[in-house]
Amino acid sequence: MADSPRPATAASARHATGIRTQEPPAPTVWSVVGPLLRPYRWPLAGAIALNAMHGFAITFQIFTVAWFIDWVLNKGDVPTDVWSRMALLGGAYFLVSAIGRMLMWHLGYRIFTWVRERLLTALRAQFFRQVNHLCLRFHMKRSSGELFSYLFGSPLNNVVQFYQHCSMHVAGAITTVGSAVAVLVVTDWVLTLILAVTVCCNVVLMEWARRVNRRLHIEYQNMETAVTGSVADLLRGSRAVKIYAMEDQVEGEFGAQVQMISAKSYQRDVRVHMEWMKQETFGYAAFTTMLVAIVWRYVDGHLTIGQASGFIFAFQALSGPLTMLSQAFSLWGSAQASIERIGTVLRAASTTPDPDGTEHLVPPAGEIELRGVHFSYEDKPVLAGIDLRIPYGQSVAFVGPSGSGKSTVAQLLLRLYDPNRGAVLLGGQDLRKCHGAEIRRRFGVVPQDPFIFRTTIRHNLRVADPDADDAAIERACRLANAWEFIEKLPERLDTKVGEGGANLSGGQRQRLAIARAILADPPIFLFDEATSALDTLSEQLIQDTMRTVCKGRTTIIIAHRLATVKDCDRIVVIKDGKVAQDGSYDALVAQPGLFRELVEGQQLH
Repeated sequence: MADSPRPATAASARHATGIRTQEPPAPTVWSVVGPLLRPYRWPLAGAIALNAMHGFAITFQIFTVAWFIDWVLNKGDVPTDVWSRMALLGGAYFLVSAIGRMLMWHLGYRIFTWVRERLLTALRAQFFRQVNHLCLRFHMKRSSGELFSYLFGSPLNNVVQFYQHCSMHVAGAITTVGSAVAVLVVTDWVLTLILAVTVCCNVVLMEWARRVNRRLHIEYQNMETAVTGSVADLLRGSRAVKIYAMEDQVEGEFGAQVQMISAKSYQRDVRVHMEWMKQETFGYAAFTTMLVAIVWRYVDGHLTIGQASGFIFAFQALSGPLTMLSQAFSLWGSAQASIERIGTVLRAASTTPDPDGTEHLVPPAGEIELRGVHFSYEDKPVLAGIDLRIPYGQSVAFVGPSGSGKSTVAQLLLRLYDPNRGAVLLGGQDLRKCHGAEIRRRFGVVPQDPFIFRTTIRHNLRVADPDADDAAIERACRLANAWEFIEKLPERLDTKVGEGGANLSGGQRQRLAIARAILADPPIFLFDEATSALDTLSEQLIQDTMRTVCKGRTTIIIAHRLATVKDCDRIVVIKDGKVAQDGSYDALVAQPGLFRELVEGQQLH
């Protein structure tokens, strides 16, 4: 709406009153993802079991060389049944590798991937549903580019990447490390202890890397959000860019944004790589230590050649599972940072919540009443004690200087906001006790700058009535003086209008919005500068249409051009958030006051 400043938030209201409330704890990955995964807990349990078996198979592969040396070759003293032993060990190795490792891993992968897609769909649906039901106070603080990045950008991708990594690698890595360590303890507990010390040190490095990476990802995501919003604005403003010949300027701004996020991405990746280098350097030192320890234990007679080779292979082979666990910690850091960002939206509360419990039906029609209504945006009062009754069937125009609160009254009637004090009633029913969507279905709204969806004309009109047939659509378009340009289009109602209705003129978009309101067949019409984008002839035609269509219904008109309100039953003049004058056009223009000054300023009397 035209004169609506930025509204106050709950936080600012608490600050103004000096009340401190404890912020709820930040959401965790499990607190958000866990409830969505609960319906799939048994398939997930099966997939985890399959991946765990896959880990045991890897352990068998690790020690195959040791068993080959000590059992098949008998430590150099080749036995007479060497080929039988070789066939047994080789067959077991092949079956364990093909079935235990590859087949089980693949089956687990199929289940995890199936659940992943349902998780992603549920997350997006939950986020979109929450955003779709939040109030205007929320949307005025969040850009569409930022919200879009939550749905299809890095935040959700980070969560899915963490899930994918854990599902594919963590269960197998845990069983591989656990079973391999168990075999090593039986073989030589001293060498196993040395190996355990290196693992503990590696875990410390993992935790340190996780914290550093989490901070780096948060910083990058904050910048990405800002850049995404800026770039989205540049793309949405393509019409203005062309009109004002801003191509070079916009390209410069885009280049600066790209350079900014590129530099941040470089810094993030370099720091993350340095954390990996620390862990890898420690791995080299640990391997050297293990070689020295293995030689020591072999010389003292505690190890066979096969067992020594088993420790060497185990140390090298366990690097992979340990790396997977380390990566899981790193990915958890970025996923947690993303969940915290998504959680700020999922936990956001609407300032116009639908009633919880007993819900009152919205009267199909009736008297509109504003009873002692006060309202403010931020710290600026807009309405200060409005008392007003509008009988059903009356046409009322709200006029007054810009910023006086006219459009705010309209937003309160639609329950896009709730008053800070007082009440708005329809048919004697307080709107706060009614479902917001049901309230808005009682109104046919034509805003000053109507939004046109990127689809066909037919689909844009069916927003008001999804079941409307072509005959009803054509009738509404003719009443709105829109059919004259629609029938000239090659595909008529199936014509695609482009993003935001870019293929239509301002007047054509306005006429479509009027046709949309007519098609809804509501008991109350609300026109907010509905004819401001029309030429004089079209405006007169629309005025005639409005008189015909609105007859017998409540009609609320918000206007700056006072020529459009001459035929209204009543004119309410708003000044400084209060009703300054109330009466018919002729009565108000005949007496001194703000309305006559406005009329004289437009030279209409």
